[in-house]
Amino acid sequence: EHITSNWTTEQDSFLIENSFMVIEQLINHLPFTEDEIIKRKDVLGLTRRHRQMRKFLSNPS
Repeated sequence: EHITSNWTTEQDSFLIENSFMVIEQLINHLPFTEDEIIKRKDVLGLTRRHRQMRKFLSNPS
């Protein structure tokens, strides 16, 4: 399977810093498809991190 390695450091940084944005906003800012952005978020571990943060924020102790 082709791994998306044509992302620049700047694009990765943008995605990391703005991973809270909805996919439509990310598509407007990045030259990639929805599928490519979702895959890249998975590669960077952002999807897992987002789920963990949501769990943490919804269960304050």
